[in-house]
Amino acid sequence: ASTRAVAADMEAEKALGNEKFKAADFPAAIEHFSKALDIQPTHVLYSNRSACYCSLRKYDEALSDAEKCIAAKPDWGKGYGRKGAALHGLGRYNDAIAAYESGLGHEPGLAMLTNGMAEAKAEMEASQDDGGMGSLGNVFGQPDVLQKIAANPQTAAFLADPGFVAKIQSLQRNPSAIGQHLQDQRVLQVMGMLMGVNIQTPDAPMPQASAPPPKAKAPEPEPEPLTPEQEAALALRKEADEHKLKGNAAYKAKDFDAAIGHYEAAIKVLPGEPTYYNNLAAVLMEKKDFEGCIAMCKTGIEKGREAKADYKLIARSFMRIGNAYKKQGQLDEAIRSYEDSLMEDRSEEVEKLLKQTRAAKKKAEAEAYLSPEKAEEARQEGNEFFKRGPAEGPEMYAKAIEKYSEAMRRNPKDHVPYSNRAACYQKLMEWQLALKDADRCVEMEPTFVKGWSRKAGIHFYLKEYHKALDAYDRILKLEPANEEAKSMTEQVLQAVNAANQSGEVDQERQGRAMA
Repeated sequence: ASTRAVAADMEAEKALGNEKFKAADFPAAIEHFSKALDIQPTHVLYSNRSACYCSLRKYDEALSDAEKCIAAKPDWGKGYGRKGAALHGLGRYNDAIAAYESGLGHEPGLAMLTNGMAEAKAEMEASQDDGGMGSLGNVFGQPDVLQKIAANPQTAAFLADPGFVAKIQSLQRNPSAIGQHLQDQRVLQVMGMLMGVNIQTPDAPMPQASAPPPKAKAPEPEPEPLTPEQEAALALRKEADEHKLKGNAAYKAKDFDAAIGHYEAAIKVLPGEPTYYNNLAAVLMEKKDFEGCIAMCKTGIEKGREAKADYKLIARSFMRIGNAYKKQGQLDEAIRSYEDSLMEDRSEEVEKLLKQTRAAKKKAEAEAYLSPEKAEEARQEGNEFFKRGPAEGPEMYAKAIEKYSEAMRRNPKDHVPYSNRAACYQKLMEWQLALKDADRCVEMEPTFVKGWSRKAGIHFYLKEYHKALDAYDRILKLEPANEEAKSMTEQVLQAVNAANQSGEVDQERQGRAMA
């Protein structure tokens, strides 16, 4: 299969995997991602399958895929996020934190990494401060804890409190954090129920089943002051966005030259932001400067990668490149650009564009192949091979068939090649194929005498005399003076009389009739 076909098969399996992942059908998602990896391995596929394994708590498999993802693309922060999540699930908090830190070295500020590292640190501290009671929390590791709580009349009402449910779910994920929740008598009561003992303290009153009153909300912390560097970056962003807004207004007003000026000013202020390049490329597209649009998008992609920009912005640049190529009729380049866009970020808009462009390419290729002139050239080449058949053997008829078939594909409306190919099949004793082509020939052009003659001759050989007579009758209606049709009609009638007089049953003819 071609490289492009392989990529298309891989993308199809990947899309199915993504759908199953969104539906939380993780085993099915793993199956599709695995098929996609067998077709064409990519770092994104390893990342996706790692996420599925994490969701199923198969952390060893998740870690293995995360390592493969990083090996395939070491500068991709998300791969380190997958590794950190797997290590976190295995309880290897220090290793998880180290993985998140490595990712932040490549993509500073990536939320997936900062949030994951904060959670790993919190759980590591909780596991260290549990007062030696972490092992008691193992009873919460059972998968049916919530069902057991609901089934017990003394604990069922606790589930009315979402905060309590959140605590139980937290303990299911990290039983070693039990030390943080021992002050809640409900947790103690549930623990005792799960262990089959009463472990409440003697002086503790029996907790009421009703939920405790909500605690007063803690005051929001004061925001930390910005550093001089942060203030400077914020000021640059504000200045560049002001230019962008002016450019957007000019674009909507169809004042494209003014829009270009504003977007160029934004790029000058903040050259690492792909959005401004994309906006400027959109203006160039409107001005039908497609090459300029493509060049601008490529520059934006390059600058965006250097600045570790959002993948969605990079994907949008590739999409616009694809649109520009499509406008120029360069469908192969457009398809490649849409595929590049989907590798950065999956988007329904781009998937639809890719599907439409592939269909347009297929149609264009079919139309480009059509050519009455080249069809006639192929037919004449077939005639030359046919003429060489008596002297050089059956191979010449086979070659003639190839040329007549090419003529049919290049000019599907021409009936003559069907008659020519039928003659080849007659020479090769392929009578049913010959009859099929003859039938098609006269169906396309009912006034074509040679086609009817070919059809009549085939029926005569097959001893289908009544059909042969019908065909010769059609010829005589078209050309009443046709001597060949008159002569052959007499031969057919003689053959019919001879068969009737002999009284013998033609076994071959009877077999065809019964088939």
